[in-house]
Amino acid sequence: MTLSPQSSLPWIGATRAEAWAGELRANLFRLIAIGAFYGHHLVDYYWLRVESPRNYHLVVSAIAGAWAIGAWILHLCLARHWNPPPLKYCVLGWDALMMTSLMTFSGGPRSPFVLLLFFLIATAPLRLQLRAVWVATLLALLAYGFVSGHARWKRPEWQVTKREHVIVGMSLIGAGVLAGQAVRQARRFALDYADRIRPEEEAADEERTATP
Repeated sequence: MTLSPQSSLPWIGATRAEAWAGELRANLFRLIAIGAFYGHHLVDYYWLRVESPRNYHLVVSAIAGAWAIGAWILHLCLARHWNPPPLKYCVLGWDALMMTSLMTFSGGPRSPFVLLLFFLIATAPLRLQLRAVWVATLLALLAYGFVSGHARWKRPEWQVTKREHVIVGMSLIGAGVLAGQAVRQARRFALDYADRIRPEEEAADEERTATP
């Protein structure tokens, strides 16, 4: 292979063809996840009568509503095949903001919603760009750092130990590394496949040329 992976035609063609589809799949999962998590909250609030802080239901409903509206707007854009390069970073930023808001009002670093940060990283490889994986990993770390700082200065009862901070931080970084490897493997597959079929195409062309 003489071309770099970033400038090779097979990889450029693959990313252009799959970036839109990947964003669409990620958004579909986003809508399903919002509905599932908010549905679980409604069951807890109205049926099981789980005790929650004052105005917590209103805050969670506002976050879920804003998140769902953003996902619907994105769906309309993608349905019209409007997917400019900066869009994926705006979407990652919006997801990180919604997750941070939810964790800030739901227990901070003690909240089980911390696990949503791994979903943020998991959706990044669908865009087939390493930069998107790096951005998603950085945003996840910043979101966790923000809610940890908020707990330390505003809600001391939500603090966790330094050991837990280190484990979560290392886990997020590890998830980002593995997501990056998935993109690299997809890139190698695209280039290797192009190299395998090129000799066959050249042989077929020579055969057609030699045929009188």
